[in-house]
Amino acid sequence: MRKVTKHNVVRRQSFSDRLLDLMRKYTNQNLTAAEIIAELVAMAKEVAADANRGQQFNPALSNNELAFYDAGAAKETVRELVGDDQLAAIARDLVKAVRRNLSTDWTTRDDGQAKLRSIIKRLLAKHGYPPEEQPDTIQKVIEQLETFADEWSPAADR
Repeated sequence: MRKVTKHNVVRRQSFSDRLLDLMRKYTNQNLTAAEIIAELVAMAKEVAADANRGQQFNPALSNNELAFYDAGAAKETVRELVGDDQLAAIARDLVKAVRRNLSTDWTTRDDGQAKLRSIIKRLLAKHGYPPEEQPDTIQKVIEQLETFADEWSPAADR
């Protein structure tokens, strides 16, 4: 997959699930080889278009910010309640906050993860994110953050 989906847990899982579903349909003979090829071509076009998806926001979201936007917008009900602009603002703030507060060993130390969870929770609350959706979203953001661990680690800057 392209760089845009490399770190994006939500999009990567979505494409993976769709690909598995296509293969299942083909195996069960619900789709012909020609139909599978057509679906794969459509998915490839969608992945290519995904690279420009951040441009729809003002200001545009970087690929990193877009990955956190998707983590926060994973549930359609949240997108309806919070709105795309607010979710984009959350994503921008999340990237800034977590990059500022990462420690070298945050992935292995409970206190480092607890600090990040607290920062994420405060940020979500500040932006009016629905409280009942916060636990799942915090977990998704941490999962998303883990994909950036090697690149964003303070040790990687040396």
